Amino acid sequence: MPLVFSYGWQRNPPRLLRILGMGDCVRSRDAEERFLARLGGMHEKLKGLCLVMGGFMDGILGKAYGILPLLPSPILHDFDVYYREHDEDAAARRLVLAYGAARRPVFVIGHSWGGSTCVCDVLARPFVRTIPVAALLTLDPVGMRPPLPLPQVRRWCNVYVDYSRACWSRQNNIARIGRPWGRIPHAGENHEFSGAWHPDAAGMFRERGASFLMEALRPWA
Repeated sequence: MPLVFSYGWQRNPPRLLRILGMGDCVRSRDAEERFLARLGGMHEKLKGLCLVMGGFMDGILGKAYGILPLLPSPILHDFDVYYREHDEDAAARRLVLAYGAARRPVFVIGHSWGGSTCVCDVLARPFVRTIPVAALLTLDPVGMRPPLPLPQVRRWCNVYVDYSRACWSRQNNIARIGRPWGRIPHAGENHEFSGAWHPDAAGMFRERGASFLMEALRPWA
């Protein structure tokens, strides 16, 4: 069972919570479980899915969580935005399956360990591979397992730090220990982050992630 630090943050769409009479925010595991259990019966209420997954300790540090207000306005308007921590892969799979069953576009964003979780523990699972994913954005993913091909992903952009040139800061060294993926052969696009600082998820997103998502949105414009 994951150890979740971010209950009380805006992890789920307030619009759906209000429809279910649950207020604007869930503040416990039990409340969120009730929300997820009822989500499968709300197909007609769902918009697109935009799922953001943070890396190790992001539920305290909020590096990936800080991406949410930076999302392009079409996503904020036409998608349901969720945040999950890196070890909440089971909940993330439930979200992808619910929105896939409703035939809604699925966008997934993962930073650091959250990026490798999105690939290996969410989208690569056999029963999730049947769900089309319109856009996958990985921000300097790290993980002991190698990246896997994801044929159901229409567009995959990977933003990475080149650690052969990056500074030897404490945060970058932690990422080095965690085994950064660097360039991913399976991704359609690899973009080297000029900031070369692993915790700067917002900087990676501003440099390439936001424009990538706007490009991925074109079929629904």
